[in-house]
Amino acid sequence: FALERNQSRQWEDYLRSQSVSFARFSSPEILKQFRGSFPQPDAAHLAGMYDFLGFNRDLVRFAVYSPSGRLLFESPPFPDYIDLPLDQVLSDANELSMRLRIPRPTQQTVYLADGGRLLDLVTPAFGPTGEQTVAVRFLISFDSVDRWVREMRMAFLQVGFIALLGALFLAAGIARRVSRPITRLTAGARAIGQGDLQTRLTPYGHDEIATLAQAFNEMADSLQRSRSELTAKNFDLEKSYDDLRQVQEQLIRSERLAAIGQLAAGVSHEIDNPIGIILGYAELLTDEFPVGDPRRDDLLGIIEECRRCRRITGGLLGFARTPSPQRTWVDLQRLLTDTIASLQPQKLFRDVRISLILVDGHTDSVIVDADQLRQIMVNFLLNSAQAMDGSGQIVLSLFQVSDAVILEVSDTGPGVAEALRTRIFEPYFSTKASGEGTGLGLSLCRKLIEEIGGRLTLCPSVGEGACFRLQIPLVSGEKSFDRPDDVSIG
Repeated sequence: FALERNQSRQWEDYLRSQSVSFARFSSPEILKQFRGSFPQPDAAHLAGMYDFLGFNRDLVRFAVYSPSGRLLFESPPFPDYIDLPLDQVLSDANELSMRLRIPRPTQQTVYLADGGRLLDLVTPAFGPTGEQTVAVRFLISFDSVDRWVREMRMAFLQVGFIALLGALFLAAGIARRVSRPITRLTAGARAIGQGDLQTRLTPYGHDEIATLAQAFNEMADSLQRSRSELTAKNFDLEKSYDDLRQVQEQLIRSERLAAIGQLAAGVSHEIDNPIGIILGYAELLTDEFPVGDPRRDDLLGIIEECRRCRRITGGLLGFARTPSPQRTWVDLQRLLTDTIASLQPQKLFRDVRISLILVDGHTDSVIVDADQLRQIMVNFLLNSAQAMDGSGQIVLSLFQVSDAVILEVSDTGPGVAEALRTRIFEPYFSTKASGEGTGLGLSLCRKLIEEIGGRLTLCPSVGEGACFRLQIPLVSGEKSFDRPDDVSIG
């Protein structure tokens, strides 16, 4: 805009100076056309003046005045300005009269109602004696200057528009070149913030953004190494914690077993006395009945059960004394059949259906303590029958794997709640009502099966009822404290 204003001013000054030169040149020639008189010229005379003055395309009209201000002659508008509202060009008579007597050219700008401009130029004309004879007034249009200004303005607008488009494209290219790496940096930082430490950026060029991308990759490498180290340390800590927890549980269990052993010693002593009296009288009564008498067979059954009770009380003492079990070759199928047959007459088992399933059709004999294994089975069957309130089904599944015999005892009772599965083998823990159990049954079974190198676990919860799995090695091993995959007994 400053350039446009400056150029417009220069063109206006040029028009004014050229107009003054034109007025000084043409005024004497105009006076020669009139030769001292100013009659109303005819068409031919006007055509001659138009041809003479027409080289100035900006001339609108001219008039001749006497020094006193009397109008001597006024030309019609030149052909290019016939429609120009010249009646609006009025001048103050006093001001015009003053300008007519000034012995040098004077000028002023006249603004038309339609937005055009005229240069009102008055120049004196002198006679041979040097005295001013008349004054010639020229009206000169600024249309050429305004047209040049408009053309210049349009050219400036075109150049500015092209420059603006170029600047926009250039700015877009620069912004894209700068924003794309920044966008990648932002996305990478967001990915690392979400835990993806594998994110890496590819540096482009050698500018500050490329340096920042390289620093970002180094930061990601450092964070990944730190995470790997922390993960490894956490794994070691978790393993150490598990080992310590296992040792702690084993110590707690040992303390509980020691307390159980002291309790068992007292209980066994109190039970042995009445059992011994019953056993003695039963042995005396057998002599009163001949062989083959049913009553003698009942007495022999009482004697056998009393002896088994004494062996059980002796087993309770094992918590404190840990005696060596009496291991012999035992036929598992026969032992299970005899155990089931001994329990069937009891009232608790009258409405309980017990099934023995041999998955492989046969099983090998194992080296175990028969009384201990019978005690374990009796405990399982009693627990199942009590859980079913004396009505339901118990299934014993016997099958063999590569190095062990598996016995699964399942029932149709309420099963074991998920929250109690990790405590079911703890000493003194019982789900029965107060006064109906001591909580030593499963703990005792676990201890007995560990003595022969076996493992006792609670099967995964599938459907209704409870299921216990007893694993007996084909070759008797050492005492087992291994942790099984589901529920540990060690």
